[in-house]
Amino acid sequence: MDKLSRLFEKSRDVQSLYKRTTDAQLNFIATRCNRDEVAAIHIRLKQFRSELAACPEWDGDTQDQIWDAIETHKRLLVQIYLLKKPSTVLIHTE
Repeated sequence: MDKLSRLFEKSRDVQSLYKRTTDAQLNFIATRCNRDEVAAIHIRLKQFRSELAACPEWDGDTQDQIWDAIETHKRLLVQIYLLKKPSTVLIHTE
């Protein structure tokens, strides 16, 4: 398991596994992210978009889950950006 996955896991308790990731949880993760984790987020965003493109049109539940993952990772990039100097982190969410 990579560091980013471990950070997501540490930020959640049993009750929050099925809830939207809160800003406080994202802040916990963001404070522990370095360049490697930022790169991993960008890679995940590309993977999520690829999964979304391959997802059948009738499978709205899966599409919703993928969109939630995309939104969560974009929010995490914003948190990281706000915590770090702009010159050390590149944000590209498209």
